[in-house]
Amino acid sequence: GNCCKECAGKLSPWFDDRRHSTVAQINEQLKYREENMQKLSSFRPMKTFGERAKIYVEYENGVPSRFAVTRYDDLMEENADLISFKDVISFQTDIREDRDEIKRRNSEGEEVSYNPPRYTYSYDFKVSIQVNNPYFDDIDIQLNSSSIELESEADMRRGGGFGQFMMTGRGFDPSYNPAYREFDMMCRELEEIFALGQQGAPMGGAAAAPAAPVAEPAPAAPAGPKFCPNCGAPAEGGKFCQSCGSPLQ
Repeated sequence: GNCCKECAGKLSPWFDDRRHSTVAQINEQLKYREENMQKLSSFRPMKTFGERAKIYVEYENGVPSRFAVTRYDDLMEENADLISFKDVISFQTDIREDRDEIKRRNSEGEEVSYNPPRYTYSYDFKVSIQVNNPYFDDIDIQLNSSSIELESEADMRRGGGFGQFMMTGRGFDPSYNPAYREFDMMCRELEEIFALGQQGAPMGGAAAAPAAPVAEPAPAAPAGPKFCPNCGAPAEGGKFCQSCGSPLQ
């Protein structure tokens, strides 16, 4: 029951259980893959995310409806699996940070730390998608094609050499780098799209709740008389006349 290279190449790129599958199961997946190719011909993505691997998103009436993930520029070349947002179980982004200390050699040729310490930082933007599919469960990709390398400046605490990067009270802040910001915003937008796709809500959020009725202002109390009806003196407010003490009606 071995699977030849030609048929193996037709299976989903996210499928990794070929050696434990029966011939019947492989045949069922090959049929699914042929149907996927037909559906893919009508796929019209409106947004694309990523460099190393790409996520293509299609909308229907303003709602994220289907998506495909591929490592190729041509969706048809890989026969990228077309997945409904309703079949998404979970979506997570992960920014991986690696840090290495930069050292210098002193007058005696020994490696010593800078004062303050100086580091190189490396960032990768990962995406993990769990789906309800009979042939695979997980799609794990990296959005950036190469790690974003940043370096802290040794003299930042003395007020020099800020460049595009900053040290804050919480440590190194990479958000001043344009490439980092681009992928950080990409992750945030993908999180919103997948959340709305699972809910079936249009971009911009779910339908707003009806506004609460505005209470009408209470009618103003009738103004009192301007003159005392007993003595004719001007009424200065209150319930009784300031001149004769008669009640003001």
